[in-house]
Amino acid sequence: MRWKQILEDVFDLKLRYYLILNDSRVVGISPWIEQSVLNFRGLVSVPHSEENGIVLDDRLGADCLDTIFSLFAKKYSFLHFNASHPALSNGIGFTHEATVDTGHMVADLRETPPETLWAGLSKSTKRSIRTFENDGFQVHEVRQSGDLKDFYHYYTRNLTHIGGEILPLAFFERVWDLFPQEELRSTVLTKDDIFAGGSVALLDPARKTFYGSYMALNRDLPNRYTPAYYVMWENINWAWKNGYERLFFGRQRPDPENPRFQNKVKLGARYQPIRYNLVLLSRPIQISYKVRGMLSGIRNA
Repeated sequence: MRWKQILEDVFDLKLRYYLILNDSRVVGISPWIEQSVLNFRGLVSVPHSEENGIVLDDRLGADCLDTIFSLFAKKYSFLHFNASHPALSNGIGFTHEATVDTGHMVADLRETPPETLWAGLSKSTKRSIRTFENDGFQVHEVRQSGDLKDFYHYYTRNLTHIGGEILPLAFFERVWDLFPQEELRSTVLTKDDIFAGGSVALLDPARKTFYGSYMALNRDLPNRYTPAYYVMWENINWAWKNGYERLFFGRQRPDPENPRFQNKVKLGARYQPIRYNLVLLSRPIQISYKVRGMLSGIRNA
């Protein structure tokens, strides 16, 4: 609910959060935003969010989805949601389409703890990480929201460089205001007045998961410095020492030639595809979608 409040406050979104009940027991939560397309009203995944899929009780199987979706069919014509588990897409009986465009980069620290990761790194990567320590750079946790401004300056420059979505400063300020310190870790890598990098991570102590989704990088440093390596490596070590077992490096397209993809793989991350599911609930939108596909085929012929 804190995340819902942040998105509504910063982006003025009208979110729809539905509880899924089995008798009186909550077995799921589906966060959506309402959207209309060609006079068809539907629900789509919450924007500006790394994690925005349907949350289901572990005991529920994929065969329950059609029963759940039929409840939404009373009010909506379509649903668009993300799923990391392939069984969820395979269990949909309604007319639907599933595509894969991006995925999560996740490191399982139980399989590859820092000691194992370090042993597998190349000499050049180790040298890049040690350079910051040898040159006197240090990681500091951000203790006041006002200190986020330096982070945000280099965050925007980094996202501009890679063509990513830039969230407003107000977003990070609201995250800082609403999340307790035990569920938030904000750090900067500096030496005197030189800013090298930093990250803002959300923490889930109960599930032992570290979400390191937001990174700031100073790309004007001399070539011997690669702050992305050090920021990620420091997060890995901190997460391991504090009992976290999984570490998310954010979403990434599966492009082995992309340096960001390569860096995350070097540091133990594995690609987990996200399936984008479009579910057509009403007969009129199914016909419209089919005709639209035929017309598109004719145009492309």
